[in-house]
Amino acid sequence: MSLAKEFFSLFKGSDIAHGTFVVKSSRVGDGKKQGTAKVIREPTTVEMWEEHLKGETGVGIIPINSENLCYWGAIDIDDYDVDHVELVHNLKTNNIPAVVGRTKSGGAHVWIFLNKPEEAEIVQRKMTELSAALGYAGSEIFPKQTTILVDRGDTGNFLNMPYHGGENSTRYAFDENGEGLNPQEFIVYARARLLSQDQFVNMDCSFGVEEDILPEGPPCLQYLATQGFGEGSRNNALFNLGVYARMADEDDWETKLQRYNMDYLKPPLSHSEVGTVIRQLKKKEYFYKCDDQPIKPFCDKELCKTRKHGVGPASLSNNLSSLTKIDGDPPIWVLNVDDSRVELSTMALTTQSQFQKECVAQINKFPVTVNQRAWQTRIQLLLDNITVVEVPPDATHKGEFEDLLHAFSCERARGEERADILQGVAVWLEEKVFFQVKDIKKHLTTNDFNHYSSNKITLRLQNMAAEKKFWRIRGKGVHVWSLPQEHFETEDTEIPLPELQTTEGII
Repeated sequence: MSLAKEFFSLFKGSDIAHGTFVVKSSRVGDGKKQGTAKVIREPTTVEMWEEHLKGETGVGIIPINSENLCYWGAIDIDDYDVDHVELVHNLKTNNIPAVVGRTKSGGAHVWIFLNKPEEAEIVQRKMTELSAALGYAGSEIFPKQTTILVDRGDTGNFLNMPYHGGENSTRYAFDENGEGLNPQEFIVYARARLLSQDQFVNMDCSFGVEEDILPEGPPCLQYLATQGFGEGSRNNALFNLGVYARMADEDDWETKLQRYNMDYLKPPLSHSEVGTVIRQLKKKEYFYKCDDQPIKPFCDKELCKTRKHGVGPASLSNNLSSLTKIDGDPPIWVLNVDDSRVELSTMALTTQSQFQKECVAQINKFPVTVNQRAWQTRIQLLLDNITVVEVPPDATHKGEFEDLLHAFSCERARGEERADILQGVAVWLEEKVFFQVKDIKKHLTTNDFNHYSSNKITLRLQNMAAEKKFWRIRGKGVHVWSLPQEHFETEDTEIPLPELQTTEGII
């Protein structure tokens, strides 16, 4: 089997689309490449992998297929100071058969491969647990979606693949000793670590958290308590610890909070600062500040929902991620709300009340209202990391309009002189095609196209470089538009038929 076929087989993914990343610039400071993630509605092929390995067009694979199954999962660690060798050692020590790779920006990808496809929800859940255990909770998890809305044009998000450029690539994987692997070695190494579904589901990812710390509490607090809360986040940390303490021991939570301050905060807050937090918590029922530091990067909401003193089955904050723009006319937006995909218009994306209505209608959730500035910031962050899915021209309003204009001009009776325009037909005269806007509007309505007003039709014609003229016919003034006849001419393609043969030769 060729090397390209090996990669194609190992990184099985979406059967409807793949991705590329068009680089625009490098972000100041950390050097992360900025650009546009672009989804192409074609399945990945071996030929694409051949180009990828040669260093030509790079390929991105969407791990979830149209049946919501995955052959692999990944953690995308966006930390350019990550110690890849230490990460490899940690996985090896805890018997996790994962593969660590270097990203193009110096971060890390951690892959786990399966010999049979597993439900995306299970893969996402397990990779989230593993990221927290490794100390990188809050990292992007692939698959990003547990379901995709295939019938609505949704595709899911892709991950850029390793070994772009083959042996000369800076996107390479490491063996269990921390040594770099060439592409052939990577395939052998990864295949040796293929897991069955049972092995994957039963993989123990509890090594990153001490279970006796903050029992039944949020995983984020458990992890940070294990590591210690540093300076700069201590007040928020103590507040969240106080929320936990009130849930866990309503009668003696103040004493416990003072002990948490001494045990987990480095250095502890002063007695007066602890008193301020206690007085604040006494005023009313507060909730965990899931969207604030220091706990936000370590959020594992789904696991937290299962904890007695976690966020509960319906938290007050919804996780929004993985915004996809289906680039039609108008565009359709698809967004992760917690673990569900929601289809939105531009109005619903930008207007919080409309967004809430769509969430209620589609996924039976009512997101909490935030102030307008916070909402705008939230949406802008999503737009900064958008994935664009292109659609065929005839799937847009613009494409549909042009198809109907062509049908009006070419597939109906044609006028041959100016007076014929009064009959509601297109007139072919002097190398041009003439028509009235009102007749185009009527044709559009007849064909259930109600997206363009007369003004919008006029604007579209102007964009097509159509010319406007004034005719006087039988004492009546008529405004007409024209396009060159060549605009409507189509080249007929003759499909050659195979020659039929008999025993005596060609017929």
